[in-house]
Amino acid sequence: MSARLPKKVAQLPLRVRLAAALEALPETDRRVLTLRLLEGLSAVEAAGALNLRRADVERRTTMALESLSNELGIRTPMRRAA
Repeated sequence: MSARLPKKVAQLPLRVRLAAALEALPETDRRVLTLRLLEGLSAVEAAGALNLRRADVERRTTMALESLSNELGIRTPMRRAA
């Protein structure tokens, strides 16, 4: 989904790394996360605001969160063990 962050970025504080990881996401994924997580919209509401299908919003939410956790080295229940 996104390119790995440069090694120097990986050594920065979490807040800076998070900002860089968010910036690396596609624009639509950033918008989906903003609506869902920051503004508290449901998948249906976000889908309406972005002119997407609910299933696409749910998929983009999951994929974007997984991408962020990968970039930040955070293990979450969403990630399957390799």
